[in-house]
Amino acid sequence: MPRQETILSVFVASPSDVDEERNCIEEVIRDLNTAWARELRIRLELVRWETHAFPSFGEDPQAIINEQIPDDFDLFVGLMWCRFGTPTGRAGSGTAEEFERAKARFDKSPNDLQLMIYFKDAPAPVAPSKLDHGQLAKVSEFRSSLGNEGGLYWTFQTIDEFEKVIRLHLTRHVHSWLAQSRKTASDAIETSVEPNDDTNVSKDMSSVPFDDGLLDLIEQFEVEFETLTEIIERIADATIEIGEKINERTAETNEFAVGPNAKDRKAAKKIIARVVTDMDQYVHRIESELPLFSQHLNAGMNAMIKAAEMSVEFKLDEAGLQQAKESLVATAGFRETMSTVEGKISEFQESIASLPRMTSVLNQSKKAMVKVLGRLVAEFQTAQTLAREAEASFNSIV
Repeated sequence: MPRQETILSVFVASPSDVDEERNCIEEVIRDLNTAWARELRIRLELVRWETHAFPSFGEDPQAIINEQIPDDFDLFVGLMWCRFGTPTGRAGSGTAEEFERAKARFDKSPNDLQLMIYFKDAPAPVAPSKLDHGQLAKVSEFRSSLGNEGGLYWTFQTIDEFEKVIRLHLTRHVHSWLAQSRKTASDAIETSVEPNDDTNVSKDMSSVPFDDGLLDLIEQFEVEFETLTEIIERIADATIEIGEKINERTAETNEFAVGPNAKDRKAAKKIIARVVTDMDQYVHRIESELPLFSQHLNAGMNAMIKAAEMSVEFKLDEAGLQQAKESLVATAGFRETMSTVEGKISEFQESIASLPRMTSVLNQSKKAMVKVLGRLVAEFQTAQTLAREAEASFNSIV
């Protein structure tokens, strides 16, 4: 039976060094369309030069792309990493020109277009000696210019992180579009004599089969974040414990340095060996916690993202709204805990890095400890970023 769909087009602009992320967006949109297209009659259309342009001649390749690809898309997604691109004669690169054209549209009519800009903040894929620093400088300059344009960009480090963030951001845009669409439809109903039932595209949760699992996903998200909080507390306790031990060893070392056996190298090395043992045990303990942290963070965020996607279809009943509000509170608490612990670990990392280089064994242990603390900080920063997005998603639900 014929049916109508609303098409929201998503245009992706980027240099060639973020092909993996471009392909990731295609996979995410395919998944979202599978979830939304039939029930909501909404479909996201990915627009890329690879699929929407064809061989031709013109002023230059970018001019041909500009001519062949319609500029009436609804979402503009810009991606950059180390490359800025090749100048077109009209802009610093094709990506920059596509952004400038989209920004000009946005300035004229902000309600017709949304701009989402992402920068990959990860080590370059080539050796430093082979890196094009001129290109990198242009990327940095472009990123800095976005603030003057009134733009808020997003950074990410890994493809997994980007996949989660782009899912959340696309879902939130559809949430926003649906809310506006429903408001417009509601206004039309109030002024019409005969309301049209088709304007209500949401579904009340009380009529949704239990197998749809939205509330189960929210509950799973809460459980995973409770487990993450327990892991964070164990890490915090272990960090406090190793800090106290290092302080004790430092006191022993200072006492030894002014004692009668200060020149006894073997005795000094025994004290250092105890420091090394303490540090190695801490590193081993944290290395065993990190995979668990990543596992539960991934499971929790996947449940939350799936819940956010499904919530686009539903109008939650009172019980569902209450559970979503509780998740919002839990997420905020988790993020605040993460922020506090991350700050303490960063300070501790600096203090360990400043320990004197007394023996090769101590230097190796110190290096391993600084490295594992750096991994902790990076994991916590990623978790906080995703938690903020979780809060925003639950805000849109409630």
